[in-house]
Amino acid sequence: MKRVLVFGGTTEGKKTLELLERLGIEAYVSVATQYGAQTLDQKPRCCEIITGRLDASQMADFLSRNRILLVIDATHPYAVEVTANIKTACAAAGNDAAYLRLARGQGERLSDALYFPGMEEAAQYLCGKEGNVLLTTGSKDLACFTVIDDFKSRVYARILPAAQSADIALAAGYLGEHLIFGQGPFSERQNVDILKQCGARYLVTKDTGAEGGLPPKASAARRLGVRLLIVERPKETGGVTLEELAVYLQKERGRLCGDL
Repeated sequence: MKRVLVFGGTTEGKKTLELLERLGIEAYVSVATQYGAQTLDQKPRCCEIITGRLDASQMADFLSRNRILLVIDATHPYAVEVTANIKTACAAAGNDAAYLRLARGQGERLSDALYFPGMEEAAQYLCGKEGNVLLTTGSKDLACFTVIDDFKSRVYARILPAAQSADIALAAGYLGEHLIFGQGPFSERQNVDILKQCGARYLVTKDTGAEGGLPPKASAARRLGVRLLIVERPKETGGVTLEELAVYLQKERGRLCGDL
């Protein structure tokens, strides 16, 4: 009997599933893409994968039909629209579906990095600058950086090895030889090698924290004298840590397992 729904596909999502497995709590896990499902090939036995993007109405319908008691939002900190849809769906489902946001720890602000409130601002900063650029912001935001002078010859993008990611990059005008496919987080050594391969003078990343591999990116850039540009996270309030989630699940285990 599954009474828990996890929205994941992130490092936090995988840790949540491991926690549920240890407690013997069965759950559904929702991921947006087939690639996201493939990253869970070694998933705990306790979970069933639901693949495909859901809007708020579809989420609410799933919660009601499956009598979900707990929704754990372990989506990426930049997936603002998805989190909004999840909250809307929980509200539509009434008091039966409790909502918990698993928050990613805020990393220390780096004194040698440049911070920007959004992708557009980072892209504008790079306009008029000389040298190659490595983007590690994901495929969804690649179009923002096409404003950079001679972007086809100067900008490289590291994206997930998924057909959808490649299609987005190619549609935005990026050349195939400027696309680097890989699943992070990457080590400092791997980041150094890729920066050298691109001849990059600038590295653009989101503020992904340790879970998303920001420290190795920063140390690699520092080592090579590459300028690090960080796009700040959307403001987020509330949320629980993994430790707090574990305490909650321990307390509610009987109810979530259908024992009570």
